[in-house]
Amino acid sequence: MVLEIAWQSSEAYAFVDALSPSQLAWEWLRRNEAYRRDYARFRVVDDPEKETLATLMQARWGLRFPDRSRT
Repeated sequence: MVLEIAWQSSEAYAFVDALSPSQLAWEWLRRNEAYRRDYARFRVVDDPEKETLATLMQARWGLRFPDRSRT
């Protein structure tokens, strides 16, 4: 399910005022099409290439993936 937010409505973004800097950065990063393409590629590459692509993700986006996410 995709959540549609009326970006023109200031009420739709009231939650942004309560976000920490890292939460705010994630909120905007996850909407970036170039980041989404890079991350999709990162998720599917074979293990030998994973380290090289992780280095590229760190350089381009300032991100590191030291461990798998927990649910």
